[in-house]
Amino acid sequence: MKVRIIGAGALGMLFAASLARSGAVHIELVTHSREQSERVSAEGLRLLTKSSESGQQDIRVRPFVIAEEELISSPDSLPAPDWIFLMVKQTAVTERLARTIADQMKSETRLLCFQNGIGHTDILAQCIPENRLWLAVTTEGALRHHSVCVEHTGSGETWIGPLINDASQDRHLEKNLQKMFQDAGFSVSLSNKITSKVWNKLLMNSVINPLTAILQVPNGMLLQLPAAQGLMRALYEEGLELAARLEIELAEDLWEQLLKVCERTAANQSSMLQDIRARRLTELDSITGGLLAQAKQAGLTLPTHHTVYQLVRSIEQQWGKNIGKAGDPL
Repeated sequence: MKVRIIGAGALGMLFAASLARSGAVHIELVTHSREQSERVSAEGLRLLTKSSESGQQDIRVRPFVIAEEELISSPDSLPAPDWIFLMVKQTAVTERLARTIADQMKSETRLLCFQNGIGHTDILAQCIPENRLWLAVTTEGALRHHSVCVEHTGSGETWIGPLINDASQDRHLEKNLQKMFQDAGFSVSLSNKITSKVWNKLLMNSVINPLTAILQVPNGMLLQLPAAQGLMRALYEEGLELAARLEIELAEDLWEQLLKVCERTAANQSSMLQDIRARRLTELDSITGGLLAQAKQAGLTLPTHHTVYQLVRSIEQQWGKNIGKAGDPL
């Protein structure tokens, strides 16, 4: 089986290194920069892991690597893969990227999307048939130390499933994909309700990420601030109301799961906080903005989400004056 991973951030590097290490699949890693591609080609990928059985491990693997610009300029330079794993940030999912991916696919190729938030499948579906789109939700922890080194900071769970449930779907496809992940050491479950899994994570991200970005605190600190806990609950309840209006099934213990995530990742900085501190555009539009857009269509107002959206956007606009000038879902 051949897998092409587009995106060499922390998660992309973790899955590329782990799958390449298993030896059961041919991995092609597509990097954003030529510099990273050249370093990985010269030095390989370094994977740091820790387990109770084997202790700290420092593993090097050498997946095939190519820079994004090379692939765009010559989409036929490589044979089409069986799977493409899209592991770029939500902000990188554009119509141009969708066209580039479509050019790399054969009729049997499937695209597995690992993005946070919602809205990216609408963009991808403009160029790629919906029955070839798959979604993944993962709680694996990864920390990128530099362009060729990633640390597996915590084992989690991954759920995968097709965007469109089709009775004619090849179940061997699902089982082979699941086995490939399991052979690489990941805990993976198949889901015929992947949209619900996506919304579970979306709701948790919409509560945790904006508040940590605004307050400039790690995840666990939200539980130490009574006023922040009140905001968390308000955001959560608004999200529940929207999901109910859209008839989306959520986990019954989602609030408890959310609190456990904050406890388990107490020292972690959310991705939105990391983006704010690095003065990068956040995934606000696909997380909070995605909820607001859905609420607008459903005739609902989400006042707390609206407020945190404006606050995070105001922070972004301090260094990017044109951010959010058009297209905000408000």
